[in-house]
Amino acid sequence: MAAALWGTAWLERADELLFDAQVRLIRAWRPAQQSGPGPEVAIVGIDDATLAEAGVPIALIHGVLGQALDAISGAGARAVAVDLVLPERSFDHLVPGADAALIRGLSLAGRRAHVVFVLEPDATGHLRAPFAPFVAAVGPHGLVTAQLPVDGDGVVRRYDPRLSAPGLRTLAGELAQRLGREREGAAPGWIDYTRGSAFSYVPLIDVVAQARAGRDQHLRDQFEGRVVLIGSVLPYVDRVAQPVSLIAWEYPPTAPPAVVVHAQLLRSILGAGLIRAPSGWLSALAALALAAIACMPAVGWRWLALSLAAVAGFCMATVLHALGWRIGLAGPLAAGLFAVGLRTSLDVASARQERARLSRTFEGYVSPQVFEAIARGQLAAGAGRRELAFVFADLRGFTAWSEASPPEQVFEVLNRYFAVVTPPIHRRGGTIDNFRGDGIMVLFGAPEAHPDPCRAAFDAARDIVALGRRLLDGVECGGPEKLDVAVGIAYGEAVYGDLGSSERRDFTAIGDAANVAARLQDLSKSLGYPVLMTCAVAERLGTIDAPDLAPRMLGEVALRGHSSVAIAGWRPDG
Repeated sequence: MAAALWGTAWLERADELLFDAQVRLIRAWRPAQQSGPGPEVAIVGIDDATLAEAGVPIALIHGVLGQALDAISGAGARAVAVDLVLPERSFDHLVPGADAALIRGLSLAGRRAHVVFVLEPDATGHLRAPFAPFVAAVGPHGLVTAQLPVDGDGVVRRYDPRLSAPGLRTLAGELAQRLGREREGAAPGWIDYTRGSAFSYVPLIDVVAQARAGRDQHLRDQFEGRVVLIGSVLPYVDRVAQPVSLIAWEYPPTAPPAVVVHAQLLRSILGAGLIRAPSGWLSALAALALAAIACMPAVGWRWLALSLAAVAGFCMATVLHALGWRIGLAGPLAAGLFAVGLRTSLDVASARQERARLSRTFEGYVSPQVFEAIARGQLAAGAGRRELAFVFADLRGFTAWSEASPPEQVFEVLNRYFAVVTPPIHRRGGTIDNFRGDGIMVLFGAPEAHPDPCRAAFDAARDIVALGRRLLDGVECGGPEKLDVAVGIAYGEAVYGDLGSSERRDFTAIGDAANVAARLQDLSKSLGYPVLMTCAVAERLGTIDAPDLAPRMLGEVALRGHSSVAIAGWRPDG
């Protein structure tokens, strides 16, 4: 599936954003003046001042343009490219002498330097044929196209000579051929936006003014040995978005003029070269390497390794970009994300299945809180210490009744009794420590802390009494004493956790309060209360729904094997 996504638009968009980020990073540390070998590129711009001084619109600027071509070529420029539409017919009747000035400038420039003129398509996509005398002056090989591939986000990052019209070369391809860089201009690649400082421009009208003033040395300083591009720098004409701004003059917040892109493209082809793509096997190898991270067993380490690999890959790709090679990272990263995400999803699904299996296996053997703690690995952390509420409950008269009853009946009654008292205990947040014969031991506050353990223990005790008596009323005892429920509750600090050996262990809690709760359970029959509790529990109960059902303080009592304890009792009838 990752391979199917390789060429999708969002991957291409991600690669474009990474390309732009790399350009900005490299330009931040690379010296601005480092543009590589090759001739420097200069821009002569047709701006508002030029049009105002010439007194003509840009479509009729060719008279001034001819004078500028003469001056630029006479100053020693190696090549001149005019990114401006030549008129399709003569406009001498509007600007007398303009045609002759342009023809003269083209002829002189063509003898001194390499000169090319850009042909522009019309509304139907066909190239406009310039006025024949202009074509004759520049020569058939001086006509070029200037189409550049535009990425999905409207930014020009690439160069492709195959976009040229049949029989014509691109502007960059023609100049590359004439200046001995034919191989560089004949193959597609990415424009190297990392090299060279931002471009300034010389207004076209200033070139003409300097020539008229005889400032030949100044013109040579500006153009000698350089490749000169002449084009519009007007704010809202012929604009093309670029990964970074390469204009050094004030400009409105719009895309820069296209002449700047062509200047940077020539700077790349004639200098250090275009950014090229290495063999496809390198990207495939990177994709396999990132996908292999999914084989790591630990989920956390797996995602950490993928993150570190992504950062390292970006750094490596940035270094290679600076050296003239471009590696697309989006495809390999997508493969790594897909593989790691799939493996993680499978692990999560497997863990859920295992959890469900354990839940089905152990849900009847441990309380929900204990199972959750086991599933999260919390019980392996050692013992904890906390104030807990303990509840001990058993059946009064059970020994005599069980002696006179069949074991199967005893077993069946106990299961029914535990079946009715267990749900309210769990519902109130209790953890059943164990069932022992007719007795049950419950913790409130472990393994998870409880916001109100004493009130939860008291309410659970009331439920045990009410539900237990309702069940036991239907049990035939065969004697004067009926089965009844006895409950003891105590509160105090205790240690809780796994107790046992590595081969067999139980979750339990140990503390003085556990012993007190067990003694109170034994004492309940003699005091006539089904529920006995320490005063520490009674004082923490808060408001009771029915005041007549509140525990009654019974004072201090002596407990077997323990010092006297202040207690309270509760019974349904108050």
